[in-house]
Amino acid sequence: MSSIAYVTDSNMIEYHRLCGSRRFNFWRLSARAAFSDFRKGDLLFFYAYGRNKKRKGFVGYAHFDGARKLSLKQMWKEYGTLNGFDTRADLEEAIRRASRDHEVPERMSCLLLSDAVFFSEPVYPKEANVEVNEKLESYMYLDRNDPEATLRILRIARQKGIDPWASSQSDEPENVFELDETREILAAIAKELGEEAWTREEKKRARALASAVTGFEPIRGSEADAFVFKDGRLTLVFPYVASIGKEPNAIRALLGKMMYYRSRAVQFALPGNEISFEVLCEEGEPNGEFLKEAASHV
Repeated sequence: MSSIAYVTDSNMIEYHRLCGSRRFNFWRLSARAAFSDFRKGDLLFFYAYGRNKKRKGFVGYAHFDGARKLSLKQMWKEYGTLNGFDTRADLEEAIRRASRDHEVPERMSCLLLSDAVFFSEPVYPKEANVEVNEKLESYMYLDRNDPEATLRILRIARQKGIDPWASSQSDEPENVFELDETREILAAIAKELGEEAWTREEKKRARALASAVTGFEPIRGSEADAFVFKDGRLTLVFPYVASIGKEPNAIRALLGKMMYYRSRAVQFALPGNEISFEVLCEEGEPNGEFLKEAASHV
């Protein structure tokens, strides 16, 4: 997963906030190729002036859903007010104002965003120990050289709170925010644990076990671990594989990993009120029942 910070028209993003927009078109003046490392589900943070207009900060974010190249006419016909303005004239004025030559480009890149979350207050770069060039005109990758930058922004945003107006219209922003924060925390823990001490064959078997399970999302940065977060409950799923003679070490490693995740989850103040573990075992695994029972007591 990648995260980018994009310099955003303050009026546009305020329009979406007031309208309670969860899904909308984020237009870019350039029609050049899409980002080199930005995929469906990745996060686009809105870098804009807050409502106090004093300085720029991260005022919210949304998930990237896809991209198209459209003219102004096509944009308005396709998305209407989901472009962030009440009328086509207002949209055109905003585009001219943002354009260096004050002209409307023939075609523009349109990023379709979903599951938008707005913060009650901006998160400023210095608060999250994120460096943003004061002359930034377009966008920057947040986590390319700093894998935990996204998590720090989300942690501070949680302290400040989700925008109460957006939350009053739907429970979804809070749920989405908690899931995104959970993803980032689990990725940070996986990074701390490092690579599994598996052989190539063991890794292949572990991934086969993980791929056979539906309804779970891979933990970013892990070899084959996964999770599901629903209704405030987090379930972590770990595959167990071991070559002959390595079973004791493999069992200790698995139980240690579970305890480490639980301990760090508490330290990170992971969202939710319950954490449980499940173990995936190969058919006929003699330690299967023991491991599943042990997982229920970690």
